[in-house]
Amino acid sequence: MAKGLNDFTVQESVSPYVKAVVATTNAQDESRAIYVLVAGNYTLTIDDADVVFTGLLAGHIYPLCITKSSSANVILLY
Repeated sequence: MAKGLNDFTVQESVSPYVKAVVATTNAQDESRAIYVLVAGNYTLTIDDADVVFTGLLAGHIYPLCITKSSSANVILLY
């Protein structure tokens, strides 16, 4: 579940991301954004629904709150 405005620590509020974790096919904590390592098409789980994203570019940060990915080429940013 997404955090509310008052739920962030000072560190989380002043820096965009404080932790990075490799995505898995198992449910993880909801991310604040994702970083894509390899360009391609990925199935990402958003609000318990699988959504296929096509044409994601390598080296980009996307502001998506996801809980799992079809590939380990996605890094979850918190």
